[in-house]
Amino acid sequence: MPRYREIVGIGGEGPVYEYTSSIGHDVEIFREAVLVLLAHGLHLRERGLVPEEAACRVLAALLEALEKGPQAVLRGGFEDVWEALEAWLEERAGEASGYLWLGRSRNDHVSAALRLYTLRRVSETMVALVEARRVLIEKASVYLGVPVLLHTHAQPSQLATLDCLLLAWEESLASSFRLLASAAGLVDRSPLGASAGAGTLAPLEPGRLAWLLGFREALGSPVYAAGSRLDVSAVASAAALFLVEASRIAGDLMLYSSPYVGAARLPEGHVATSSVMPHKRNPATLEVLRARAARAAGLLAGLLAVQKGLPSGYSLDLQEANPVLYMLLGDAASSAGVLADLLAGLEWDTARLRELAEAYMAWGAELAEALALKTGRPFRRAYAEAAAAIREGRAAELLKSLGYAGPLELAAARSTGCRPGAGLEEARGRLSRDAAEAERLAERVKEAHIRVIDKAREVARGCR
Repeated sequence: MPRYREIVGIGGEGPVYEYTSSIGHDVEIFREAVLVLLAHGLHLRERGLVPEEAACRVLAALLEALEKGPQAVLRGGFEDVWEALEAWLEERAGEASGYLWLGRSRNDHVSAALRLYTLRRVSETMVALVEARRVLIEKASVYLGVPVLLHTHAQPSQLATLDCLLLAWEESLASSFRLLASAAGLVDRSPLGASAGAGTLAPLEPGRLAWLLGFREALGSPVYAAGSRLDVSAVASAAALFLVEASRIAGDLMLYSSPYVGAARLPEGHVATSSVMPHKRNPATLEVLRARAARAAGLLAGLLAVQKGLPSGYSLDLQEANPVLYMLLGDAASSAGVLADLLAGLEWDTARLRELAEAYMAWGAELAEALALKTGRPFRRAYAEAAAAIREGRAAELLKSLGYAGPLELAAARSTGCRPGAGLEEARGRLSRDAAEAERLAERVKEAHIRVIDKAREVARGCR
């Protein structure tokens, strides 16, 4: 048990501690918690606030904890990862470990760990989204001009091209990427130095602490830094929106890959069969993705509900929001990766797509527009004439009288929207920019972690 509990007369185990402990889910932020303590210990040493030998022993013990992992440190009987690490340090560094707790609180340290965790997860998601978008753009360039039926109200609505549909999915993922990147900018700020919420007498430099952990900058208000979860919740909101949008792509794919449509074939690794019906190819990945999107909506509601009405500063309510955040961000990262893999192996039956395009009337809007534009008649009058031709089976004849060889030529004549190749270069340009941004964030997070570990190892090598 950490000594501070004994000092203030708080202790005990049993059901109450089990009920209030976060030790079970703190495994998610164990690495980030150790990194935060390493940076704090290094900075205390830099400022001359801890003797050299004590700093050496403490940093060595933290590096050992990082190497052995949470299974060696997060034992029962502790309220959270911070208590467990304090006990670990007392066992290995003795009285020297007491220096580490100057100028900090669990409040600003858990905030920092959550921000590091969120940056790691959002970086993983952004990298996977870049890959999914790359696949979609490559396939769009392969399927230029291949006809595909679009749907509204689950009915064939307009005749488009497959590249247009694939680029629609890409743009939805591009918007998800931008939301995540923008929210990550809020998270990319260090709360260290805020202590419990009003700061500390210790002469710390928040900017230096931010640099040690790779944060872009330090937060201004210590109260906000230690007690608010708005920034990580913004990423959670963006993650939930991505999952909802991904579930709509899943809906499209389930339609086009169904036996009744038969225009797409899902990769073997993303389907499952039945225990009693061996003919089944169940869209397992897509079904789970739809469920994860539904769960994300509920998780986000729960995450925000926990925070609603809380006063400024830290409350233990926020601890209960953490596992919700972990699950939501984890779902987003894994779903982005799985979606990229599925899209890479997706196959399209172009002959079947052409067959469907010819079998269904999905060009009534364009027929009415062409009639209005060619004759100068009011659109509503042209609409009525087109509707009558469709009912009477004269649509193809009317189309030819307007100078079009067929529906595909009519669709290709659009001035805006789905035209073969439209938007392809724009998509390539935004992907190039976003890929560079995702790579920069991933590298910066990785390099910062390496930097703080290497600096700690340098100090630890001097232990006598």
